Amino acid sequence: MIRLLIAAALLSVLSAASLAQETTKAINGGVLNGKAKSIPKPEYPEDLMASGIQGVVRVEVIVDEGGTVISAEPIAEATPRSTEAETAFQLLFPYARSAALEARFSPTFLNDSPVRVRGVLVYNFLKEDSVKSAGPVPGGGVLNGKAIALPKPAYPAVARAVRAGGTVAEQVLLDEEGRVISAVAVSGHPLLRAASVEAARTAVFSPTTLAGIPVKVSGVLVYNFIPPDSKGEHLNN
Repeated sequence: MIRLLIAAALLSVLSAASLAQETTKAINGGVLNGKAKSIPKPEYPEDLMASGIQGVVRVEVIVDEGGTVISAEPIAEATPRSTEAETAFQLLFPYARSAALEARFSPTFLNDSPVRVRGVLVYNFLKEDSVKSAGPVPGGGVLNGKAIALPKPAYPAVARAVRAGGTVAEQVLLDEEGRVISAVAVSGHPLLRAASVEAARTAVFSPTTLAGIPVKVSGVLVYNFIPPDSKGEHLNN
């Protein structure tokens, strides 16, 4: 009898633990920049900028049921970064992480219950003189969520053959009508960059106005390639 009671108690504890794990499980939200109520810009120290340390930093975050970021960690890329890119990432990540922890979101509901969300915040650290030739251009941050048309990039056969994957970030410039007039890959696997540039150039946005006047906008488009042996061929957010 005692053994039965102990077994029943253990079963109850395991069931409760399993239920708690399911309750706190986070759903996938993809790139979250366009979904934030507030997303502070990260600090970009002048000494790093002057040294040419720049690039795109992706931070994996978990947003709790109330819309507060409770975790911000580096993302393990499918393809190793170059030495230069890894150095830039290590130097810039602490500033991106601090900004990510200050971001705020509206609660997300699933079946009328608030849930946690796991996603990515993307920060672009870019020297001012890198876009100076384009004239004074407002920064639009990550633009994926603002596009009215965002074609997916093709997954190049040669990249698929060697299982090249990971994130490609494109620095883009939009004209006054919302068309992409410049697209340059600033990070990502070399075999995936050309396809991402081609896709970025076909994206379309609504015009941006400043004081009622249409203006150009600089920002980032992010494409995520998942190697073919993973679930799904490729995704882009």
